[in-house]
This record gives sequence, structure tokens and C-alpha cells, in this order.
Amino acid sequence: MTSPADQTRTAVKSPLSSDERRDVALLLMVGSAEAPGLSASRRLQIVGNGLEIGRRPPEHTRPGINVALLDDTLVSGHHARIVPQPAGAFDLHDLGSKNGTWVDNARVQRNVALRDGALVFVGNHVGVFRVVSALELEAIKNDLVQPFGPVATSSPALALACDRLRRLAASDGELLIVGETGVGKEVYARAVHLASGRKGRFLAINCAAIPRELVESELFGYRAGAHSTAHQAKPGLIEEAEGGTLFLDEIGEMTPEAQTKLLRFLQDREMTPLGSTRPRRMDVRIVAATNRGGAAGPGAPAGKASNGGGGGLRDDMIGRLGAAPIHLPPLRNRIEDLGALCAHFLRATPDVRFEQPAFRALCLHGWPLNVRELEKIVSTAAVLAAGAKPIALRDLPEPIARSVNAPIGVAGRRPGGPSPTAGQLEELLRRYDGNVAEVSRDLGKHRAAVWRWIKKFGLGPQNFRPKDRA
Repeated sequence: MTSPADQTRTAVKSPLSSDERRDVALLLMVGSAEAPGLSASRRLQIVGNGLEIGRRPPEHTRPGINVALLDDTLVSGHHARIVPQPAGAFDLHDLGSKNGTWVDNARVQRNVALRDGALVFVGNHVGVFRVVSALELEAIKNDLVQPFGPVATSSPALALACDRLRRLAASDGELLIVGETGVGKEVYARAVHLASGRKGRFLAINCAAIPRELVESELFGYRAGAHSTAHQAKPGLIEEAEGGTLFLDEIGEMTPEAQTKLLRFLQDREMTPLGSTRPRRMDVRIVAATNRGGAAGPGAPAGKASNGGGGGLRDDMIGRLGAAPIHLPPLRNRIEDLGALCAHFLRATPDVRFEQPAFRALCLHGWPLNVRELEKIVSTAAVLAAGAKPIALRDLPEPIARSVNAPIGVAGRRPGGPSPTAGQLEELLRRYDGNVAEVSRDLGKHRAAVWRWIKKFGLGPQNFRPKDRA
């Protein structure tokens, strides 16, 4: 029986505004094997009433039909067309192209229905089909024109995150950034500092890399004689970041005692070094990050560490840092940025190109270690290619090189790939409102396997569903 509270929630729930409805279709160009880093204007292609893809403009087009002209000798004059269908669906038609069109590594015979996130291979070029809201489209346009981070993004999820970070940067409030290992949490924390205009330094500390018993003294410092080895005073990181920003990565690894003292500092901005009785007022902005989710676990007692999604963080600490944390998507969910990222990592050797199979393999890889893994792989491949010839499959690790011939699952991930971590599975449950079927489709895994992982990590899908559906 539906409770009165649930009936009230349902009654007052308003429909999505026109800005929030996902009804704008895009083809976001990842890049080309010959030029992975495309200009902003070429990365964004709006489908509208249809999108013609080819090397030459069509002789006749209907109103509202857009054209994506690709400077690519492997693309036919009139290569492919994306066509709207009833009920918001979209089909891709191959127009008899000489070299073919692929969607998710399968050749298109005549036409194929496009899903959100589908990879489209045309000649040397790769694109990602997306259906976005007007808010997401505006955020993408803004970041392509004026990137918030070191690389402009065309990812809807990351563009929205960058929009929030950009607007919050000018304030002095704390921020909590959530994302898998290697997605670039420190990169975007540094971007927040640069955009804030704060005159002090940007300092970063990985709380997981410091012995737990030393975290407190590293943060707050100590006075001479505070303990047996304190022969002279040592300033803490908070003191060294005076007037600037202190980035606390993997904050969930901090001891509960250190979290309590940090929480006290966040409340009154006063710090007392170990061995001192005189507090000092400090002007420091705290940006924290975790890879284990950004909300306290359900039913966690107030003030206690939460293990059900908070990554070891006290729930009152989460509330102080950011009750609505900012999530950075993993690389596998923002493949549209892969070409720009490759160009950024290879900027010291700007003439480096890829052979078509190698670039395709990079786009099909699942990237379990995210942007950090991409940087290492393309930098190593450039060295192996000696910078004088295109990067080939032989220059890539074997698991990535096999991607072009592997059977493809949903969203470019192969069945039998690596199991998700607890943080990855939690993020997917949150994204799909606890819908296990959607999570299994995203991972390209059987639903039974996803349920086994949910049980293993102690994650309850019902805790991620909207309250009016819980």
C-alpha cells in the first residue's frame, strides 16, 4: 500500500522542464586517426532533422538537415546519414559508401538503430552518438569554446560537472569531487584553484599514501617538543596553503580522529598545531576527493564513518564538504574526449598520427584505469613508433590491440572484461537509479553476475532509487 508521504511526493513531482529533457541528438566526433585532436567546431555535430555525413556537400537538402563534412580520403562523397524515427529513435543509413560504416565495431549493411553512446566509425573518423538535454548541449558548447580543464570536453556528463565547478570556483566553500581512480580529480581541483583567483599555493596530498598515524601532523603541523622526534617546529600543509587551496585526495583514508579535527577547522577556520594551545586562524580552501562514492551510507549514525558509499568518511564530514558532490565520469563513458586527450598527451610530438585500426582499438577499449592509463599507453606508443611513423596496433598493449577483433557488447565493452570495482558499480547504480538491468547493459555483463557483485560489495539497489519509487 502506498504511504501518504509517497502519495504526496508523487502528487507534487513536476515533469522535466524543456531544458532537462533529453531530446537533442548529437554526433560528437572523437577525432581522426590522422588528426586525433579536432577543432571545437568539428567536434560537435547536431543531428537536427537529419545529419548527412560525407566528403562533399549533398546537392539538395531539406530544411533542418545538417551536414558533417569530413576531410578524409577514406570517406565517400555521400557516406552515411542519421535519420530521426518515430518516438525519439534514430537510425543510421549507409549510403553505399566505398569503405563502409561501422557502429560498435559491426559493419552496417543498410541501416541500424542508434542507441545513446553508440560508437560510429566512418573512414578514419570516429564519433559518439548522444541524445542530450538543452542544458547539456549548452554546457558542451561553453566548454568547447572556453575549456575549464586542460582539455575541452564534449562529454555531456563532464561538461555539466565543469559547469558546476566553474560557477563554484569563485566561492570559498569546500568541494567534494567523486570519481574512479585516474579520472583526473586532482586536475579539476587545480582548475578550480586557478579559476578561483586565490593568490596562495595549490597543494595536494594523497591521504592514502601517508601512514595513518602521521596524517594529523602532516595537516596541522607541530611545535618543537610535541613528541619524541619533534626537535623543531614543522608547519602543516594547511599552514603552507595559507591564502590558497589544499586538495585532499582519498580523504576517506583519513583516520576518524583526523577527520574530527579537520571538521572542526572547516567549521571555524582555526587550527591548533600539535603541541600548541594557541589556535591560529587560516584562510585556506579545502577541495577533497574520494573514489568510493560521495554520500553517507543509508542509516549511518550521525557523526560516524560510513562504509556504505561514503568511502570511510564521517557522514557529518560529507555534509560539510558537499552534500551534493560533483561526479567526474570514467573515460569509458566519455570516449568522445579520447582524441582530444591523445592530442594533449602527444603535444610534445604534434605530428604523431595513428593507423586506423590502432585508433579504432583505443576507442573500443574499456579503460579500467581511465585517463591515467590512456596517457601512459599513448606516450609509450609514441616512443615505440619513434615519432616518425603512425602508431600501429603493434605499438599498443595486446589486450587493446585485440579490441578491434573482439565481439562487442553494449557501449563498446566486451563480455568477459574486468569486473567492476565497488566504486564503479556504485556509480552505475546511482546513474541508473538502482536499475540493475540498465547497469548490466552498460557493463555488457549478464544480470546474474551484476547481482553477485552487488551482494559481494553490500550495495542495495533500492538505496539508489528516487524516493517516490523506492
